Amino acid sequence: MFRLQNKATGQVQEFSNRAALLIGLEGEENRCLQLNLSATFQISHYDKQENLLGSMELTIPSSSGQPVQELLGDFGLHQEAKTSFWHRPKSDKKDPTPVGTKGSSRFIGLARVLKGLFWLVPVTLSCLSLYWSSHTLKQVKNNPQEDNKPKVEQVTMDQKADVFCRYFISSYFAKANSQKDFLSQKIDKDNLETEKASPVSVLLEHQEQTSKTTELTYVINLRYEDESVSSKRIKLFVTKDKTAKYGYFVIKAPKLTAYP
Repeated sequence: MFRLQNKATGQVQEFSNRAALLIGLEGEENRCLQLNLSATFQISHYDKQENLLGSMELTIPSSSGQPVQELLGDFGLHQEAKTSFWHRPKSDKKDPTPVGTKGSSRFIGLARVLKGLFWLVPVTLSCLSLYWSSHTLKQVKNNPQEDNKPKVEQVTMDQKADVFCRYFISSYFAKANSQKDFLSQKIDKDNLETEKASPVSVLLEHQEQTSKTTELTYVINLRYEDESVSSKRIKLFVTKDKTAKYGYFVIKAPKLTAYP
């Protein structure tokens, strides 16, 4: 997971993978170019347990004209090192000291048998585990789930709609002229009036998709011009459109309610 924070406004955005992060950064770069300004962001990378893997600062647009992907470099390509299951530290083996009595010889023989059993049990369990894993893998291959591929495509499309909505929210509360690039012509502009504010955080609460429309609900914290802060819930309805500048259009006026 990646977390993107605007160091000037404090606005925080979260992205599930590096591809979505790149889309978000490119959107921020386009916004900065339109408004003729620059912005500095703190980018943090976390694993599934939300342990910090790395962080960096990035200012866009670059003064040298480098694209966002080059500025990001190899950041986010972290891989955790894995220790081999079969790798075990070697222990020093010492031969038992010979004892010149029959009782001692029997005791040494019994100790050797027990020692052999001690190593044989875990090795046997490991072999059984590998056998069942291999058997389960064959069953999965013989019974593939036909809906696996469509699910992957669905997640990718939802991520793009999520990124699109996050930038619309910033433009909507800033009352920027660029709003027209996000809105369908069917929307009554009189229903878009809202108090000017700056989003401090934007968190996706719910997402539901039909064949033509994606419904996204966010919980947002807003800082108003008098420095007061409040929490709101905003519901957006978007649809994919090839003629849209960003690939999507908001097709209904946003529904803004109090939270919680």
